[in-house]
Amino acid sequence: MVRSYNKNEHMSRNKNLKKNISLSFVYKFISMGLNFLLVPILIRYLDNVQYGIWLTLLSMLSWVSFTDIGLGNGLRNKLAEAFSNKKYKLAREYIATTYAALIVIVIALYIALTILIMNLNWQRIFNTNAESNNTLKMLIITVMTFFLSNFVISLYNQLYYAVQKSAYTGIGQVLINLSYFIELILLKLFTKPNIIFVSVSYGISIVIPSILLTWIFFRKYKILLPRLKDVKLKRAKDLLGLGAKFFIIQIAVVIYFGTNNLIITQIKGPAEVGVYDTAYKLFNTVVIMFNILLAPLWSAYTEAYSRGDIIWIKKTMNKMKKLLLPETILLILMVIFSGFIFKVWIGDKLVIPLELTVLNAVYVFIYSWTNIYVFLMNGINNLNLQLIISIFTCIVNIPLCFYFGKTLGMGSSGIMIAQIVTAIPGAILYPISTRKILKNEI
Repeated sequence: MVRSYNKNEHMSRNKNLKKNISLSFVYKFISMGLNFLLVPILIRYLDNVQYGIWLTLLSMLSWVSFTDIGLGNGLRNKLAEAFSNKKYKLAREYIATTYAALIVIVIALYIALTILIMNLNWQRIFNTNAESNNTLKMLIITVMTFFLSNFVISLYNQLYYAVQKSAYTGIGQVLINLSYFIELILLKLFTKPNIIFVSVSYGISIVIPSILLTWIFFRKYKILLPRLKDVKLKRAKDLLGLGAKFFIIQIAVVIYFGTNNLIITQIKGPAEVGVYDTAYKLFNTVVIMFNILLAPLWSAYTEAYSRGDIIWIKKTMNKMKKLLLPETILLILMVIFSGFIFKVWIGDKLVIPLELTVLNAVYVFIYSWTNIYVFLMNGINNLNLQLIISIFTCIVNIPLCFYFGKTLGMGSSGIMIAQIVTAIPGAILYPISTRKILKNEI
């Protein structure tokens, strides 16, 4: 049932959102600047094949992100509800149980993946003989060790989101990129090209900031600091009940995005991955900027919906839709000046086709439009439609990528066409579903 308009509460919620969004923009601007600087350094430090291997490996490792079985997103929503209602004991139990469950998952996953890695032919998987199979195994195990360690300690992101302090997640990304940037500069100055050195630098840069931001969170919110006795199996059931759908959606999303680099590697070889990924990185900056606005809304929607504040939700969503106009103008300008941008950014080492930049721009617009509704559905735990569409896109995307990319010989551009085609159903159905949900609450 819709609740009566509360001006003071609306002002307080909007003030907190504006503060976090403003700070997030600053941190993301710095982070994106560092991220852009990382690309030419990596391209110059590694050769095209090594760079492609590195990008493909990172996308493959993202596949394990679904193995938290939705616990992270489940925690975000459950903790937001408990914290907003000042149920601190319940909040600690959710936090402690999530950490405990993730530690168990990571240990089991590390053992299983290590056995798997040691028994696969990675030269065939990466479609290259430029690196020995033993070197590739060492590379993967090194990155996996850091990645899985961070799998647990990066939970700080969900904690900050839940208490509506999303700006701190931006600080974390700045620290990660700054650390990685400094380490790569040192590698370029004092070592010969070595992809193993890159993996160690990457690992250190993601782990240290996560530890620091976790410590800061629990120092600031001592009342939420969990203890061993706070681990409760019944809370795991609560988290998993909500997290199961998130889990399936995560699997679909990871397969949807994470297989592209591997498909390109198989179709065109690892060198082509750099072309696709560089174009993607440029236009992904627009996604990042738009998601800065959306990220704090997730938990704000959770709070507002739990209190029946449908009026605020509708007003906020209308504001987000109006921002698509300046985004569209920005995307058009990026396409027009893309040749100049790429030349200044990465030089002549990679040639990015114009059609690939146009397709990226189209996809980013569709993705931003869709996310306006997805973040609301995530915040109010209405996931059934997402579940169906995510499974559908996961199933059809890979064959479409091979059809457009290999059968029609379109390469990287074919991959992007497949992404656009599979994104269209959600862009149509999510708005229809959202309007029905909010109408039924009135």
